[in-house]
Amino acid sequence: MSNVGLIDTSLRDGNQSLWATRMTTDTMLPILPVMDRAGYHSIEMMATVNMDVCVRFLGENPWDRIRLIRRQVRQTPLRMMGMAMFFSISRVYPDEVVELFNASCARAGIEHMWITAANNDVRTAEVGIRSAREAGLRTEGSIQFTVSPVHTDEFFAQASRDFIALGVDALIVKDAGGLLTPERAATLIPALKAVAGDVPIYVHSHCITGLGPAANLASVEHGASAVWTASTPLANGPSLPADASMARSLAWLGHDTGVDHEALEEISAYFTAAARREGRPLGQIAEYDPGIYVHQMPGGMLANFKAQLEQVSMGDRLDAVLEEMPRVRQEMGYPNVQTPFSQFIGTQALLNVIHGRYEIVPDEIRKYALGYWGRTPAPIDPDVFDRVSQGEEPVTERPGALVPPILDDVRREHGPFHTDEDLLMATLFMPDVIENLRGAERAKAQRAPLSMAQSGSIAELVREASRVKGARHVRISLPG
Repeated sequence: MSNVGLIDTSLRDGNQSLWATRMTTDTMLPILPVMDRAGYHSIEMMATVNMDVCVRFLGENPWDRIRLIRRQVRQTPLRMMGMAMFFSISRVYPDEVVELFNASCARAGIEHMWITAANNDVRTAEVGIRSAREAGLRTEGSIQFTVSPVHTDEFFAQASRDFIALGVDALIVKDAGGLLTPERAATLIPALKAVAGDVPIYVHSHCITGLGPAANLASVEHGASAVWTASTPLANGPSLPADASMARSLAWLGHDTGVDHEALEEISAYFTAAARREGRPLGQIAEYDPGIYVHQMPGGMLANFKAQLEQVSMGDRLDAVLEEMPRVRQEMGYPNVQTPFSQFIGTQALLNVIHGRYEIVPDEIRKYALGYWGRTPAPIDPDVFDRVSQGEEPVTERPGALVPPILDDVRREHGPFHTDEDLLMATLFMPDVIENLRGAERAKAQRAPLSMAQSGSIAELVREASRVKGARHVRISLPG
């Protein structure tokens, strides 16, 4: 019997996938002692998107959230997705910000940190990996799984070699689109193990296609030693597999997860009650949908696109956008359909459908094509590159190295700061956001789900694109 760890992400990805990241710290705190004794491999409680929502919509200081949870979780390691090179979807930050951010998370109480490589260009994760290791964190490198003609097992094995060369403590297969099948796991995991040697491999596979649990089980059977799960009310659908059912299935296959099943039931009952009290949805098992393998749009983004198109009386255009997405993705060199690239692809597909192909190109997408977000997995279509590049030559340097330092400017313009955390908050957020945070009480009432109208809506996108049509290259907000 082998040991397989369950990495709990109820507070982070379950919360993000099903509750629009609106779970407050006050909701989390009462159940933490039970989660601490449940026998999880580790508890994941934070990523940059959680921090962003804490500040913008919950009126919470995210650094305080880490410390408060750390005081309640004393036995189980706390983990988070760290910073590789961006915090939001539209800006690459200089190396000094990445270094200070990851070090500050470690000081607040994080012990395990995983860093993803944008488009599997491991250069984009170098500074994140190094800074996390220097902060004393257990540091893990994450490939981003996707499906395309260029994303072969050898492609992912090469990215894994690059991570191993950086000295990571584990390799992670991050399958945000729920695209990993049991058949593919049977070839991918052995290919990664051949590269990884003694470095463990973990799998993070969503349930959007309904195959997350089966992909997890197949991955474990072929050598993965830990998988991500969430408490049943926060599992399934666009979220991760349920911890209780995954533990049972692994036991049937002869694996020991070491979890306390009574504790899992207590955790499930708590979050079920919280969902009912706060009007939050409960996770539902997703039906298999082969269409997702074509457009690959993440579940949350798909729901947002549909709702926002209906708000501007364009709901009938959704199918056309989904049909355009694979074409845009191919022309753009097969980027991962994950943040921020899912927003890039979806936005360009929408603009192509409404205004004609590449008649309007947001500035972020132009920069993507020029290499400011890293190497593309495959070459960009030459004709499309000519249309979007404005004659500018592509860059070949690591993206973070192209961004000048900014911390001294922030200190001079907004300081002095008492802590590095305050300096980072001023760096990552506009002054009015910080002012609102300082004056806000800790969120105690139900908040409305995040809508694209609050941060780059399709309605705003359509209006702005219509206003500037003919300019082709414009600075407009991308829908999240």
